[in-house]
Amino acid sequence: MSAITAIFYRTGKNIEPEIIDQMTTKLSHRGPDDSGVWCEGPMGLGHQMLWTTPESVNEKLPFFEEDTGLVITADARIDNRNELSKLLGVEDHDNIPDTYFILRAYEKWKEKCPEYLLGDFAFVIWDPNDETLFCARDHMGVKPFYYYLSDNLFVCASELKAFFDIPQIKLKLNEEKIGLFLMEIEDNKSTFYKNIYSLTPAHSVIITKDQNKFRKYWELDPDLEISLNSEDEYIATFLKIFEESINCRLRSEFSIGFDLSGGLDSSSIVCMVKHLITKQAIKLKKINTFSFVSSKSKNNSEYNYIKKVTNMDNIVPNFIPNDTIGLLKDFKTILDYQDQPFYSPFLVNMWNLCKKIHENEVRIQLRGTGGDAVISYGTFYFRELAVNFKWIKLMNEIRNYSKITKSNSFQIILDIIFSLIPDKIKNLGTSNKERRPGTTILEKEFAKKIDAEQILNRLFWEPVSEANSYKKYHHFIINRFSDLYELEEMDNIFAKHNIEPRYPFLDKRLIEFCYSLPTDMKVKFGWSRYILRIAMDGILPQEIQWRPFKAEANNIYQNNFLINEKKEIERIINEKSEIIANYVNLEKIQTIQKKFNQGIYNNNLLYIWLVTQLSLWLQYIKLDDEY
Repeated sequence: MSAITAIFYRTGKNIEPEIIDQMTTKLSHRGPDDSGVWCEGPMGLGHQMLWTTPESVNEKLPFFEEDTGLVITADARIDNRNELSKLLGVEDHDNIPDTYFILRAYEKWKEKCPEYLLGDFAFVIWDPNDETLFCARDHMGVKPFYYYLSDNLFVCASELKAFFDIPQIKLKLNEEKIGLFLMEIEDNKSTFYKNIYSLTPAHSVIITKDQNKFRKYWELDPDLEISLNSEDEYIATFLKIFEESINCRLRSEFSIGFDLSGGLDSSSIVCMVKHLITKQAIKLKKINTFSFVSSKSKNNSEYNYIKKVTNMDNIVPNFIPNDTIGLLKDFKTILDYQDQPFYSPFLVNMWNLCKKIHENEVRIQLRGTGGDAVISYGTFYFRELAVNFKWIKLMNEIRNYSKITKSNSFQIILDIIFSLIPDKIKNLGTSNKERRPGTTILEKEFAKKIDAEQILNRLFWEPVSEANSYKKYHHFIINRFSDLYELEEMDNIFAKHNIEPRYPFLDKRLIEFCYSLPTDMKVKFGWSRYILRIAMDGILPQEIQWRPFKAEANNIYQNNFLINEKKEIERIINEKSEIIANYVNLEKIQTIQKKFNQGIYNNNLLYIWLVTQLSLWLQYIKLDDEY
């Protein structure tokens, strides 16, 4: 979890070393092991080093290569070193850092080099021979990459705070982002600051004095399909890829930890590692797990599922209470590292989790994030069967599903009928009260100013309406991947505590394989995520393997935030309402808050969280213009 910075004066002006040094120092918390800057002419690069892999310990960045003149700074872990070694003629030794493979790949394939890389990366390469700057971000956006681009200047960094003291960059409020935030639309490009952007995952950019070229170097092929001879072949192929997606993320010079929530995804990762240890495929001596549990009772369901895993040999469990603090505790400190409002209330608990991981001298944590999207989840398949008049198969799937989930078959049929109504018409969410983005929380004139309805249609309703088959729906959720915003938010929390999170389910190879599967390997006999469940037979405890749902965390957040912080919320929404009056429908939010005080809880409570922290952020932030 290192940090990168870069400044390029497109006018040819010489770089001021103190500016790139100041930018890099601002991100020193991301890399306490080493730091460096490199400046020459109009270009400056910076780096803060966090040692993670064996190869990183002796690495110095930015790296200037005398033979070619190329200079690189990177926050990267390359997982296909062995493959690249053969393609590039580079020996795969511990004294060869990952950035050397990136440099050789760039030298050989130029702007196409990210197409050959597997892993998590954000890097910048300066080529003085033609005064070209090349930047790239990994396929799923695990590594952060923010940038500012004008006719005169290009700046990039791992965190937003690196931009705050650059004289040429005026910090101005991005009001459209406020609208997106309050509508719960997670785009993957904009930030709360005008003209400062997040580089879209699977994209690269070439910057010269007078040109800039953004390029999407990878996208999931919507027509990708795989056809094998039997279910056993699908299982064997899945296991091979899943094992490799985990194994390549175990490369570390330091202790490794594992997220363990009791759900299918994190438990599968932990149990697969245990399986690999048992068959002596890896040399890991112990498995450090970190889990949230209720402090009030260890007889809750999640704790019981977690114990099914931690009772195995070689597993060392660590438990962190998730219901003992209000969500505004440490909020200012967390916001100092986030630099902008964040969606997930979960981040406050993550702060305490990272403290615990850091105390255990763990620098790497494998997490189950992305499993729902990649393996596939949900009952959209029922809709597809109904649309294609496959009534017998539909009724069999409904019968199995209702038995598994102990739900009412008639209600499931009603849900299917409701799902067939055009989304723009129903606009109230699904019949199970799933939240959908909307404009009702926005102040009316503000909604008109940013054209909120058009944004809502372009970024949400139109893509949803195009997902009219189960395969298209799977493609939609992988590409939309709502966890992407969560990745960027959590990255700042992990970085503060010198921890690198790694995500096996976001392995490009696993994504492509799972997407290409026939539908009956994704949903079968009423079970969603079928391939993972059946493949983990004999590896994962059956109670977790065939667990239909994981417990919702909403009640915890409701207690932590809305109950424990009730007085502060009331003060912010009522007494400090002038701060948010230009953006928020005060009557609407005050009504929601009053209902909560009366004990009426519903999905609209998330609006209170969003409005509360937006108000606090607007009080804290220092901008160069009036908001």
